[in-house]
Amino acid sequence: MKKKKIYFVGIGVLLVVAVFALLTNIPKWSEKNFEAVVKETVTMPAGENRLIVERTTEIYGSPLNSLHIGEETKLLDANGNRISVEDLQPGTKVKVTLKDAFTEETPFYYPTVYEIRVIENAS
Repeated sequence: MKKKKIYFVGIGVLLVVAVFALLTNIPKWSEKNFEAVVKETVTMPAGENRLIVERTTEIYGSPLNSLHIGEETKLLDANGNRISVEDLQPGTKVKVTLKDAFTEETPFYYPTVYEIRVIENAS
């Protein structure tokens, strides 16, 4: 009887650990990463900042992306320090982390960009 009790407690602990591990990784399931080279920074008439990049990691059909830089976007240098859009000069290699999701309510796919991190500055 005591062995059964220990067995069930052990299984319960494993289930709790497994559920916790799954719940902590759920937000990362919708993330996609790729490396790219900055082509240009564009400020739209409404004040919206967009970063035009050419991917060096193939994840979609066309290698060019126009990325919206919003309030939720973290711009970081190679050491993890915050930088501004002006620091992303043409030729800078970056790692982009964005939301990998598509909703049918959105007529065009403009992903939420979580982070742009500098890998190597332009020479």
